[in-house]
This record gives sequence, C-alpha cells and structure tokens, in this order.
Amino acid sequence: MTTADSQRAGSLVGRARELAELEQTLDRVESGTHWAIEIVGEPGIGKSRLIAELGRIAEARGYLVLDGRAAEFESDIPFGVIVDALNDYVGSLGPAVLRGLEAGVVQELALILPSLSTLSGEQVGPRAQTERYRVHYAIRALLELLAKRQPVLLAIDDVHWADAASFEVMAHLLRRFRGPMLAAFAFRYAPARLVGALEATARAGFGSRLELAPLSAAEAATLLDPDLDGATRDALYLESGGNPFYLEQLARGPTGRSPAASGRGERLGEAWEPPPGVVAAIDQELDRLSAGQRRTLDAAAVAGDSFDPLLVSAIAEQDEPTALAALDGLIEVGLVRPTAVPRSFRFRHPIVRRAVYDALPGGWRVGAHARAAAGLASIHASGSELAHHVARSASIGDEHAISLLIDAARATAARAPLTAGQWLLAAARLVPSGDYERRVRLLGEAGASLTSGGGFDDALTSLDEALSLAHPDSTGVRAGLIANRAEARRRGGRPFDSRGELERALESPAGPEGPTAIAARLELAMDRYWYADFAAVHEHAAQALVFAREDRDPLLICLSAALDSLASSSRNLADDAFAQFRDAQAAYAALPDEQLAERVYLCHYMSEAALRLERSDDALAHHRRGSEVARMTGQDATSHSWPGLAVYALLLKGELNEAARVAAGAINTADLARDDWKMIWVLAADALASLSTGQNERALASAREMITRAERSHPGTSLNGLARVQLAAALAAAGDPAGAHAELVGLDSEQSRWLLDLNCGQGWEVLIGARLAAGDVAAAGDAAATAESRVNSTRLQQRTAALRSARASVMLASGDAHAAAEAAEAAVQIAERTGNPVLTGRCLSQAGATLAAAGQRERGARQLERAERTLSACGAVREADAAARELRRLGRRVPRRARPNRGVGLAALSPREREVAEEVAAGKTNRDVAATLFLSEKTIESHLVRIYSKLDVHSRSALTAIVARQRGAADRAAGRHS
Repeated sequence: MTTADSQRAGSLVGRARELAELEQTLDRVESGTHWAIEIVGEPGIGKSRLIAELGRIAEARGYLVLDGRAAEFESDIPFGVIVDALNDYVGSLGPAVLRGLEAGVVQELALILPSLSTLSGEQVGPRAQTERYRVHYAIRALLELLAKRQPVLLAIDDVHWADAASFEVMAHLLRRFRGPMLAAFAFRYAPARLVGALEATARAGFGSRLELAPLSAAEAATLLDPDLDGATRDALYLESGGNPFYLEQLARGPTGRSPAASGRGERLGEAWEPPPGVVAAIDQELDRLSAGQRRTLDAAAVAGDSFDPLLVSAIAEQDEPTALAALDGLIEVGLVRPTAVPRSFRFRHPIVRRAVYDALPGGWRVGAHARAAAGLASIHASGSELAHHVARSASIGDEHAISLLIDAARATAARAPLTAGQWLLAAARLVPSGDYERRVRLLGEAGASLTSGGGFDDALTSLDEALSLAHPDSTGVRAGLIANRAEARRRGGRPFDSRGELERALESPAGPEGPTAIAARLELAMDRYWYADFAAVHEHAAQALVFAREDRDPLLICLSAALDSLASSSRNLADDAFAQFRDAQAAYAALPDEQLAERVYLCHYMSEAALRLERSDDALAHHRRGSEVARMTGQDATSHSWPGLAVYALLLKGELNEAARVAAGAINTADLARDDWKMIWVLAADALASLSTGQNERALASAREMITRAERSHPGTSLNGLARVQLAAALAAAGDPAGAHAELVGLDSEQSRWLLDLNCGQGWEVLIGARLAAGDVAAAGDAAATAESRVNSTRLQQRTAALRSARASVMLASGDAHAAAEAAEAAVQIAERTGNPVLTGRCLSQAGATLAAAGQRERGARQLERAERTLSACGAVREADAAARELRRLGRRVPRRARPNRGVGLAALSPREREVAEEVAAGKTNRDVAATLFLSEKTIESHLVRIYSKLDVHSRSALTAIVARQRGAADRAAGRHS
C-alpha cells in the first residue's frame, strides 16, 4: 500500500453515531459528574481508533487525558495498565501538586509508579495481603485531586488483557469516584473481574455501553484503494466481514488473494486466535522485512506492547544505532509507531504483536526473555518487571531466579495477590525436584495468595500438589495445607469437600497448634453448621475461641463467637447465643477493614447470627460493610449470595417491597447461575420475599429450583430442608395444605425442628395451618405446643408473636373462642413492640377474625380494618386481601386498592421481546437467538432482563413454562372457534 493508502486505512469511518454519543458523554462529565463508558467489539473492529479519537476530542475540550493499554503477554505485571496510564503524567507533576495529597497517599503511589520511586521511602517487611486496598484509595485520591483542576478522561484500551490488580483499581474507581471524570474502557468481552462493577455503575445511572458493529460496504469502501476493481473490493469486504482492521490487513496482500476464512463469530475469550487470513496477510508484511528489521521486531514483541529501543537492542543483541535504524524502517512500513512518550514505541495493533510473538521459535523466545531480564537488571528495573521475563526463561535450579521471583511475589502480594501467587508457582517449578520441603513451602504460600485474590482453581491445584509432596510425618505442615485447601474449596463453591481430612488432621497425635489449629477448627465448624450438627459447631468454635483469645486476634475471636452464637440459637439456648453474639460484636467493632478483608466471609456469619436473634439493623449493617469490603478488595464473588441476608433482615423490618427488589436483583446476577451453593441461598430469600408480596407462582418456582439444586449438588445438608419449608409455605398460600403438610411432616423431629423455627417460626405456622385444614385439630395443637415450648426461653419477640397467633387459631378450632381472642390480642401487643408492621398486621388480622368468632363483631371488624390498611401499605397483598375478605364477610365495605401489576403475561411484551421469549422457549441459547434475530448476545441479555421483569420470572425454565401455557391456551381458544 502507498502512504496515502495507509493514512486512509488508519482513519475513523462509519462511527458518526458513536462519536455523537461520546460528545454527549463529555458534555455530561463537564457538568461535574463521573461516567463510565464501555466500548465493546471484536478484535480489529475499531475500538482503539475510537478511543483514540475520544482522547483527541477530550483534549481539545480541555480535558486531562490519561490513556493506557493492557498487553496480551503482560497480564502478570501488577498494575501494568494503571502504570501505563498514569506514570508519565504523574512524574511530570510538580511538588506543589503532590503536596495536595496526604503523605501516606504519595507513599502508596510511589510503590507502584516508577516515576515516583524516589519518594517511596523505606519499606519495613512485607505487608498484609489485604492492604492492597490502600493503593486503590491512593489512586482515587490522586485522580479526584486532578479532576478538581480540570475534567479527566481515563481511557483504557484492551481491558480484557489487564492484570488482576488493575481490575481491582478500575472496579474501585467505578464504585467510589466522585468528580468530573470519564472512564472509558475498551474491550472484546467484559472481564469477569470487572463485570459486576460495570453493571452496578450502569444500574446506578452513571454508565453506558457502545457496541461497535461491522462497517457497511459503503463505509468499508472508503478504506480501500479506489483503483481496485469492484469484484476485488466485494471479495475483500466479504472476507473481512466489515471489520476495518481485517480489511486493512487483507488489502495489504496481493489483490485478489482469497485467504482462509476470517473466523468472525467465534467466541472471543481467552483462547481467541487471530483469524488465519489476517495472520497470513501480516506474515506477508513480515516476509518483506530485512533480516535486521525482523530481528528487531521479534525483540520488540518480547519487550512488550510498548517498548524502549535500548531494551530491544539488548534482546536482539544489536547495538542501539542498529536497532534505531531498524525501527525507522518498521515505522516506515507501518508495523510500529512512536508514542507521545520520548523513546517509546508501540505495535500498530495488538494482533500484529500477537502474530509476531506466536511465530518466534521456542528456544529463541526463551533466550530473548533471559536477555530482557538481564537488560532490565542492568538499569535497576523493579522486581516486578524482571519477574515477568525471569518466569519465562529461567532454568530449574537457578537460585538467583528463584530468589528474585520470591522477593517480587512477596513485595507485590499485598497489592496483587494473584500475580504474586503465579510468581510463587513459577519459583516452585524452578526448585530442584529433590528439595521437597522448599517446594511445599512455596506451593502452600502460592495457594494462600491465590485464595486471597479469588483464584480458587489455581489455589487448589497448588495446594493439592503441595500436599502430594509433603512428608507424612510433617503433620503441622500438612494440617496447615489442609486448612488452606478447605478455605479455597469453600470460597470457590465447594464447601463440603474437606471434613474428613480436617478431622484426621486435628485427631493426629502430633496435630496442629496455634493459628493452624484455629483455622482447621473454624473450617470444621462451618462445615458442621450446614449439616445441622450444632453440638460439633459449638465444640470446634468454642475451642477456636479459647486459642483466638490467647492470641488476642479479634478476627478469629469474632468468627469463633459468631459461629458459636449460631450453634446456640439453633439449639434454642438464647442466653448463650446473645452472650456469644455480644462477644462477636465487640471483636467485630475493633476490626479495621483491611483485616476484615482477610476473612470477609465473616460478615455472612455475623449477619446470620444477628438475624437468628431478630437484630435486623445489625444484620443489615454487617451485610453492607462486608459487601463494601468485598468490593474494595476484589472479592465480589464471595459476596454474591449475601443479598439473601439483606432480604431476611428487610422482611424482619416489614419492608417487603424493598426485600423483593433486593431478591430479584440478586437472582439476576449472572455469576450465581453457575454456583448452586450461592444460588440456593438467594432462591430461598426470593421465595420468602415473593410469598410475602403475594407472588405465589414465583415463590413456588424459586422453592422448587432450590430443592433441585440442593439435591443435585449438596445432598445431606440442611439446604434441602430449608427449601422444603419455603415450598410448603408457597403450597399453602396456593391452596394446597395437603402438599404443604407432606413437605413439613418429616421435619417435625428433634433433629430438624430448628428449620421450622426459622423466619419467626414460619415452618410451624404452615404446619399448624395445614393440620387445621385437614381437620386434625389435636395434631395442630401438638405442633403449636411444641413450637411455643421452643420459643418461650428465647426472648425472640417476633417469633413469639407469630406462634401465639398461630396458637390462637388452634384454640378457635377447638371451640374456645374467648381464649383464642385473648391469645390473639396478646400476640398483637407483642407484635406492636417489634416495630415490624407486617407482623403486626398479620396478628391484627388473626385477632379480628377470632374476636368476631367470639361474638365481638364490632371490635373484630376494627382490628381487621387496621390489619387491611397496615398490610396494604406494606405490600403484603395476599394477607391484605384475606383481611378484606373477612371484613366483607362481616358486612363491611372495603375500598379497592391498586395492586402492583405483576406477571401480566406475554401481552405485556414488545414485539421484539415476544420474539426473544419464543426463541428462548424453543430451547435456544442466547448466542443462537442472537444469530437467528441478527442481534448481539448483549442485546439478547438486555431483552431477557426486561422480559423477566415484566413476566415476574427469573429463569429460562419459568419463562418457557409461561410461553407454553399461554400458547396452549391460545391453541385451545382457536380450537373452540374453528
């Protein structure tokens, strides 16, 4: 191609709509708000060109533009893309600007930004893993300071290749930044570690998304040589699929050539390969290079996405003038380009670098990385920069390389635990095969670091290998590895795989001591809790608490006491439960966030312990703090099921509509569908919230799905029983008391009655009602007596009120209306003290019906009127309607109240939504539906979210059932009219 051709190929065409939206976004940010925009599309579609154009426009409008690009082969360099975006500009700031930051902030920035390295001060030993959150705050403080001076554009390209530490920073900025900043992220696919923050930002009204479509034939024609004949232009367009980069590459080859299919449409994930036709076109460009230019280009591919000619000359074993001359030639043919930073160059496109790197001979590549490490060492580069190349080039037994990788890992573990874990694994691989002890130690350390960063699969692989190498007599070492493995399994969605080995480790004559013993006992306590072995929970938690107090460790004191409180609550030992919870609360209050993050799941157990004691405000506070700490430290996956706890707490406060909203949001979290353990929790909360707001069909669907998942993945745990309580309640509300009784009768035993106690005795209420519906008043009375005997010593007001109201219904059925009325009114008095208007309304409704039956119709009607008003105001539709029916039976007029329009059927859907629903009901995947309707998968996902909301469902199976039911009804109607 000529120079003019190259300029034409590099221009931005066909993006008028996108540019207009970007201009509007810049206007919005200039008004003082923050915004995030996703620029999404396949490789070569023009994301980089668009984000570069955004930078040009923003700079012309007075923005400070900070841009960086992640690189495919540098995802193990911590904070790599953040450094790329910030380092040079921050290094140019004068002391006056830096003085606007706190000293501690500057120190944190200096730990990751080479341009501030002289300000880092002396480091005193390794820092705690979770102190990485300080870096997040420091970067945010810096950017907020800069945004006070002028609007900021933070533009990050190729985000899908970013390192884990950079993802954490980006997520933190998305959630916490305040001020005029536009964060623009370009990527092929939404990275898993960032998708939650992006979705939350969009839901909050501070984010948008641009999906880049292929160019039209007319648009693509502007990128081609006008002298090409029509047939060749059409062939090139067809081959490229309208992808501008592919078109540019194919056009560089001989005209009329028909390379292999481009492969557009294959899944763009981690295993993506450049299309063969494009690789062939790039190879043709490379074939035209001289030997010296090709060697320089190969060295640049090893050096990095952006590179310095001095390092390239060292890798290529050339003198610097030779390398510079070769670079001039590479710039001339357009394979590399200079950047705005002096002595810094970049490849024309990441795909070009990928093609060059993939073509390197394996042996030469290893030697090149070794020369890169030596070259960086000669200029005193950081351990992180060296480790990237050392891990790819060192030989087994290279002690210098082992030490370097270990030192780099420990230096960065506090801020980038996943990267640190990978470097420790690399160091372990270099340890001579006979040095088992050192390999075990490194593999164990790697596993702990990977677990801290959320890399559970890699952590388990590392810990499994360590255990296979550990000597059988090293019981303490093995116990520590077993405890770490149990934690990785539990946090990674396999919570019940470790009991046997933990018990064997603790029973060993030379068993673990100190922190290792505490960790093992706590893992066992958590395991036993889900199997309802509360005596074992108490035993392990109490012993762990003794050791934790000796060590004065507030984190372990808190977790031990919270688990012990849960065990006591489950056994109805109220005094013990309250005392243990107070101990846990005191320790919890003393925990700084960075220490809490070490065991962030503690917040789940604190919230649940609070709920068991009907302390809803405490439960919400613990849930919110834990969720925030999880977000700050990149542990979002750990907290995906926690909204279920918030639902229970909101129901205890009578905030039904908010509880239903939170439950629906949790159900729609994409990651949950792949994790039965977390999904079961959210389904249980959704079933309860749906039942409370009168959504019986949804409650039934959630409870049944919960049972299916529990039986499939966690048989033998208490989760199945928990699901059956919810299913029984939904069946009773749907008018099937016999079905409800069948679900609960097996739980009326000493071992499982604690499940009937949950949610203010919900299971007992349903069981009593089912037995009364069957006419078995004696059995209902037995259940009521047992339920009351269990609650009498607990001091739990909500559960007491609910069960006394249920007892009144038994008395009424027994013919003692006056005693029933007295009991029902006593229940009202207790309920009113709890501050839960829904419970008060339910008890008022029971009292009104009972008083009317006892002959006090006027007084009963007044109670029913209060109940109907209270329950309607709270959104308790089903129970408000029941109170209204009772009032009408007494001859009272009840105003018709507006009800939420839920589950209105397929008629509520737009034509496009109806098409999507029909395709999904036919069993097609999102990708299949997208192909059929010529839409993107993301668009299909957006349609499904709206469809689920309109139809009040949360799964494909429930949607399919509605489509089939309404289609069947339509077919039957057509048959009647034919």
